[in-house]
Amino acid sequence: MVSTHTPTRIGAHSSNGHPTRPSADVRPPGRRVRVPEVAIGVLVTVVFALGAVLWHLSAVEKVPALVAAAPLERGEMIEASDVRVAYVSSDNTLARLDSADMGRVVGRAALVDLAEGTLLSTSLVAEVPTVDTGDGVVGLSLDPGAYPSRGLAPGDRVHVVRTEDVANLDAEPTVVARSATVFDVEDLASDQILVSVLTNEADAEAVAAAAGAGGLRLVLVAP
Repeated sequence: MVSTHTPTRIGAHSSNGHPTRPSADVRPPGRRVRVPEVAIGVLVTVVFALGAVLWHLSAVEKVPALVAAAPLERGEMIEASDVRVAYVSSDNTLARLDSADMGRVVGRAALVDLAEGTLLSTSLVAEVPTVDTGDGVVGLSLDPGAYPSRGLAPGDRVHVVRTEDVANLDAEPTVVARSATVFDVEDLASDQILVSVLTNEADAEAVAAAAGAGGLRLVLVAP
């Protein structure tokens, strides 16, 4: 039996005269990821992460501590308005003072420059020197090189040293006064400073006598 089916050829025409197009191979589209679903997933992740952070912060105990309410320069006397109470984490390993320790800060001098918000401790302040019975204060005019390059401030501890002969390298320096306290500092011209040191009467007299010969230097020591 002979088949009567005639295969369709490219460029053949249908019975109505229009060209016949081969049927396209239509494939079902792949599954697309919807943008809203991705956005919701990211949002949920962020919310959970933020919640974990907030939980951790709320779990850390806060304790009161004294901090600088304003910037303070080294040597500046601290007043009550310069101190405020802030709450810090209890796991802070730095030594801190609370509101009951206000008297250990107010009325003392800052030993270093303090930025606003600095946690205060007794190691950062010193008592403002006062002249008591048996004390003496002597002033020294010093050139650059005769005092520390960082400068001096009231409350600093210094040794007053005399160099016998700067031309003799074998000459031993003489300590005129040990652990004297800087009482006041005044800037002079050409980077000179006028330093008043507080010590006992006998050492103050020795420092005054040695100042006439020159060659005195101040050595900064630990409080």
